[in-house]
Amino acid sequence: MSSDKRQSEHGIHVSSASSHSFSKHPLAEELIAWFTQNGGWLSPDVQIVYNESQGHHMRALRPTTPEVVTCPLKLTLSSLNLDPEQKEVLPITSPLQQCRGKIPDHILTYLLLIEQRNKGKESPWHNYIACLPGVESMTTPLWFNEEDVAFLAGTSLAPALKERKVDYQKQWEHAVSVLGEVGVSWADKVDFESLLWAATIFTSRAFISTHILPEIETIPILFPVVDILNHSVTAKVEWDFKPHKSFTLRCLESPKFKANEELFNNYAPKQNDELLLGYGFCLENNPIEQFALKLAFQPELMRYATQIGLMEASSVPFNMDPSFLSTDPNKEQHFLRAVNHPFGRYSNTIPFFQGIPPYIVHFFFIQTVLSLELDPHAIDPTNPGERTTLQVLVLLHQALTARSASLPLLLALSPKNTTQRFAKTYRDGQASIIHAVRAELSSAISRLLPSSPALPTHSTLLTPYFGLAALRHEYPTAAATFSAGLEKHGLEGKAERLIWTLLLVTYASLVLTNAENAGAETAGLLTRLTSVHGLPRVEDGIEDAETYAFLDEHLKDFLHLEGQNGELGPGDVLDELGETFVESKEGAFVQGPTENLGVRLVMWGMSVVAADVLPVVTGDQGAEMCLFVRGEGEGKWMHEQT
Repeated sequence: MSSDKRQSEHGIHVSSASSHSFSKHPLAEELIAWFTQNGGWLSPDVQIVYNESQGHHMRALRPTTPEVVTCPLKLTLSSLNLDPEQKEVLPITSPLQQCRGKIPDHILTYLLLIEQRNKGKESPWHNYIACLPGVESMTTPLWFNEEDVAFLAGTSLAPALKERKVDYQKQWEHAVSVLGEVGVSWADKVDFESLLWAATIFTSRAFISTHILPEIETIPILFPVVDILNHSVTAKVEWDFKPHKSFTLRCLESPKFKANEELFNNYAPKQNDELLLGYGFCLENNPIEQFALKLAFQPELMRYATQIGLMEASSVPFNMDPSFLSTDPNKEQHFLRAVNHPFGRYSNTIPFFQGIPPYIVHFFFIQTVLSLELDPHAIDPTNPGERTTLQVLVLLHQALTARSASLPLLLALSPKNTTQRFAKTYRDGQASIIHAVRAELSSAISRLLPSSPALPTHSTLLTPYFGLAALRHEYPTAAATFSAGLEKHGLEGKAERLIWTLLLVTYASLVLTNAENAGAETAGLLTRLTSVHGLPRVEDGIEDAETYAFLDEHLKDFLHLEGQNGELGPGDVLDELGETFVESKEGAFVQGPTENLGVRLVMWGMSVVAADVLPVVTGDQGAEMCLFVRGEGEGKWMHEQT
């Protein structure tokens, strides 16, 4: 199928009543004569016709047998024609034979096509080449102008296209240099545009050699006339390769064809990036469309993960398929899949991870294990736990949010031509996939955010706003003092980890010093937190000296307790309170000895924040530092369908 000719709209076979007018073309008649005189066969029940929208293509004259066209191997065009040892193809004498081994085979193949085009009628393939589309008809991204390329912004095809053009430029410069060195007389006629033309012809029309010459390394081969048929995803065809002899195309629905109905080939299901890059068109609502991701481990991280056993199949979490470990995942593309994808989604016990390839999930699982300083051997991979799963969720959500930001669902540009329309079809499909998968993760996070001012009984993520609102609701005077401290130290809207540490110490201090009138919300929150994070001992030490120093010096600006004066700060009051608890053995939510209570509450707040405050993208405002509070249900939220 030529790159400039479109497949039928939405894959529907176009009849004469719905297509543009068409007619026979002298060049097509000459092609058929050459083809049949040299051993090719074309069904007498079909004809090759031409119109501007579809170029040369094939239509039925009447219902026919399945066999439509047979091309013998000897009529094909490929790099094999330059190999004098190949006896099954047409041997030619060419100065390009001096370049074998000096120029990559695929570039040499393009040069052969350019050479034969320049020969005109002296080329044995003249009648075939005369029917190939010219530069003016090319519509693959290699031929996009700046306005066309704008429709690819944010897609994986945009950088791939840039890399491909740079690579072709280098290959062209090298090829021209070698041609000059060996004295090829027509080297100056090989401009960059000619190389792109030949490359486009091969990528859009060639078949691989695997089935007709199974013993050689795979190369692209042009089969004249067989490549006349355009592509349709719904066409039912068979490719019959007779090794070393011929290639026959069968259209299985040909007995039902009506006069003037177009015949189509089917190059197997392809995603729109491949269709656009190789053939210059896309399918609306392509059912097999996926979103490609590439993610590489840093070498030192890969070595360490391997060393501690995280790259073993037994360490792959959530019952995912570990087969990706048998390949080099750093070199592979991995694909996001939306709901109801025909290939199915990925096996995963966590529903909102099922659209994400196992390697990507595993990558962020490893990041989680390392960042939370977990013992890999103490983790049950089938159920790594609520906190671990949450961290993987948050990291994945951050990554997809960042990636999708460059590919908004709605594009402000409107296509002005067919090329731009196909480019937009591709980018819109890509955007819909990544935003759909991201929405599944967003929905899971949203289930953890409180929907009312009350603290939920289930596991929850609390934003700093919720934390401040709870303080204002239950301790309005203390909240005013706290807000004044934020303003004094310029912490409003930033330093959220520090704010959470201050809030937790404030909550704990107020509950302990107001045991009889403690707010139910904050008391309940502290009970849930201390069930996981016990009060540390002074001898446990302090890791974040900077935060501790700030609280030690400035806590009095955020918190005022009864009994506090110019000499005594909140920590001193809490220390005295701790002595009372020791004597009375009453500790409210605090269990065990309570000496040095002020210092230890600060250490406790810091440890909770270090363990369970994490950046979560909660809306359009970016990430907020949210406090994770475990609750009832044992992680039930993880297994709910989005």
